[in-house]
Amino acid sequence: MNVHLSFEDGWKVLEQGIVTCSKILEGSTGTRPTVAEYMNCYDCAYRMAVQTTSYCEEMYNGYKATLAESVRALVCPHLMHQRDGYLLRQLAKMWSNYCIMVKCVSGFFNYLDRCFVEQRKLPCLEDTAATSFFSTVFSFFSHEVSDALLTSIRQERDGINADMDILMGIMRGICRSEVKSFMKNAVVQDTYAYYSRKSSEWIVQYPLQDYLAKVQDCMEKETMRLMSYLSIAEGDSTELCLKVVSAPLMQTYDSYAREKQIGGQLLLQTYKTVEDDLLARCNRLTIDSGVDNSSGSYME
Repeated sequence: MNVHLSFEDGWKVLEQGIVTCSKILEGSTGTRPTVAEYMNCYDCAYRMAVQTTSYCEEMYNGYKATLAESVRALVCPHLMHQRDGYLLRQLAKMWSNYCIMVKCVSGFFNYLDRCFVEQRKLPCLEDTAATSFFSTVFSFFSHEVSDALLTSIRQERDGINADMDILMGIMRGICRSEVKSFMKNAVVQDTYAYYSRKSSEWIVQYPLQDYLAKVQDCMEKETMRLMSYLSIAEGDSTELCLKVVSAPLMQTYDSYAREKQIGGQLLLQTYKTVEDDLLARCNRLTIDSGVDNSSGSYME
């Protein structure tokens, strides 16, 4: 234990352990390290962390980079030429296998996760692993994956059958990674565009009081969707919905009222037919798109 272990020598042992576990990505669960191999990797990582010259930071970065390379080599080829539901099913399968692999690999670095990561306030190893997976996948297939996810969300919203287990499994993984900001921006923009289109249909299809009631109904449903899909707190989700759901719907409402020259008294009577909670929401709403339409970056 007193003999210094260089990073190069120690990392060869750990890297081999990760390579062994990476076979799980292709469904070979019988290739996990033996107990002896597992303990050898754990002892190696522990020594490198606690010896006088500690390599905690190097191991943390190596863990992240090696997992990303495994995803590039073993996951991305399975996603080539896939689209829509086929792409999501394959991605969900690879993500599930990857999670099993990570549970095995992160065990080698248990001491690192409990001490170094906690002290430095860094993302835990599982979150770091999620970033290695989704940042790598999105670097090659950002448009394909985001389009497939948004299509699935729209299908669920419109009452069309969508595989919610696959959708939620992928979205939960994304929300643990640095890709979350990119996907959040994509969901927000798509939601705003959806209700901008729907508003022009609904304003001529429904009486004004029914139209306002739909604003309330959509607010409630989309608040729950954002909480579920993007792991956003209820208060933040409600505030976001005021910008991406209520704003386009109420802009169309106000434009329609002005175009038809509907007087203030009739508008007041219309408002009175809607429950107080909706009126309060509409009154405090600033008619503003409230959406940053920049493309954003999943690496931010």
